[in-house]
Amino acid sequence: MSVSAAVVRWVLFAWLNAFDLEFARIILEVLLVTSCISTIIFILTKNQYISYLSSAPLYYIFSWIGHGFTHLILLVLSMTIQAGIILLINRQSKKLLLNEPKDNI
Repeated sequence: MSVSAAVVRWVLFAWLNAFDLEFARIILEVLLVTSCISTIIFILTKNQYISYLSSAPLYYIFSWIGHGFTHLILLVLSMTIQAGIILLINRQSKKLLLNEPKDNI
């Protein structure tokens, strides 16, 4: 077992012992809602920077309204998830453009 796998297991073990599963479910739900709304913003505006930068304030607002608190690491996590979604969308659109047949006119 590598060192990184051991660290990941230790972090997951500490996370599950520190919080109950209901709290983890709520965190994941807020992250999902935040990423969905940020992705909608990305699709509507076609601007990845606005979408990426909107994910942290959206997560903060949803977390504060629903639970009255938030953590910096979760704000960073929401921005990381949104960055991954943007990269995935951009990669898929590049694949579609590369596979598009060219007209010989």
